[in-house]
Amino acid sequence: MKFLIVTKSREAMPPEMILPSLQGMKKWVAENRANGKLIDAWAFAGTIGGGGILDVDSAEELDAIMTKFPFAATSSVEIHPLTNLEDALDRAEANITEIMAAMQAAG
Repeated sequence: MKFLIVTKSREAMPPEMILPSLQGMKKWVAENRANGKLIDAWAFAGTIGGGGILDVDSAEELDAIMTKFPFAATSSVEIHPLTNLEDALDRAEANITEIMAAMQAAG
């Protein structure tokens, strides 16, 4: 299961927390890249925030990883489940075809 994670700073971090949080983030990224769970990550240019794609086996595993996210206390975090685009288009097409057939039958 792939999830898009988007984070943006929502409040200033106390100065004494900045360096430990940056170091913690570097460690979090390295660990999750090494174990294959973080398949992509980036920072937003010119602002405090970024995102990534996590590939996990369950919502519980996602939760376990995100509870260790170093900037969670001062960030807005959005999590979006991802699906294969072609499969999603096929499902939408099938659903619309079914609805149109039902409308014509009721017609």
